[in-house]
Amino acid sequence: MAKKKKLRVALIFGGTSQEREVSLISGKNVAQYLDKKKYITEKIEVTKESSWIAKNIKKLLKSDVAFLALHGPGGEDGTVQGMLDLLKIPYTFSGMLASALAMDKAKTKRLVSSEGLLVAPHLLIKKNEYNKISKKYLAEIRGKVVIKPNRIGSSFGVTITSDKQAIKKGVELAFKHDDEVMIEDYVSGKEFTVPVLGNKKLQALPVIEIVPKNGSEFFDFKAKYYTEYRDEIVPARISNSLAKKLQEIAVKIHDLLGCRGVSRSDFIVTNKGQIYFLEINTIPGLTETSLVPQSAAVAGMSYSQFLDKLIQLALEKE
Repeated sequence: MAKKKKLRVALIFGGTSQEREVSLISGKNVAQYLDKKKYITEKIEVTKESSWIAKNIKKLLKSDVAFLALHGPGGEDGTVQGMLDLLKIPYTFSGMLASALAMDKAKTKRLVSSEGLLVAPHLLIKKNEYNKISKKYLAEIRGKVVIKPNRIGSSFGVTITSDKQAIKKGVELAFKHDDEVMIEDYVSGKEFTVPVLGNKKLQALPVIEIVPKNGSEFFDFKAKYYTEYRDEIVPARISNSLAKKLQEIAVKIHDLLGCRGVSRSDFIVTNKGQIYFLEINTIPGLTETSLVPQSAAVAGMSYSQFLDKLIQLALEKE
């Protein structure tokens, strides 16, 4: 019996965004857990210099599949995906259009709300408009709000406050990360996240309950990447009916945006049982403490098996 040929995997990590450090850890983990009996892994680090493409083009063209361990703008927003499409190299996670759409929180919320799903009322402020009419925006704000950059993840630049001066400072902080800032009404409740696996045949993985610790009001950067700042309960401590509803909504959003591979949708559930969609991640974290691998483990997949599944989905024909 002929020995099965190993797949050549171009593992792409690093990137130019503020989420670069997380990407480096994700890349290291993926490299460690990709099955050496099945794959030959070529590591490709995306740097701020465009020369990284020329230096690695031969590795890319020889690869059977690219494994993306990139997070944030310049890696998760469709740019690298578009390049790989031109090179006709299959890759893990969502395609160019879904990636670009999901990175834009405001556009995603608009699309999701058009399907009758709940999103928090919000304003989108562009930097070139804010200086001219900042007082107008601030005057419209009532009560507690969440201020965040529109197109960056990992909770960078997020502020939660009801104080007018703090709101102004929060907007200015968010503008340091993006030239579009979202100000949305604060929704009180419990936070949950739901991974969805698949391209056409979709499978919702177990719901994860997120409980920030040490006084944090939300799932901030520290809570996402340092276990001492959070508790994660998988499966979530909720009724089967609520878990099923969250999974159904997550599957619907994954399909609506045209996501592939795996996505992770975040929700707030109020005390009255209302489900608010927050945002979706098309390349969720792949660190040892990341949420999706934990949920996959509860579903019966080891980390290596989860990576195998992502590669299988990348190679799946349309």
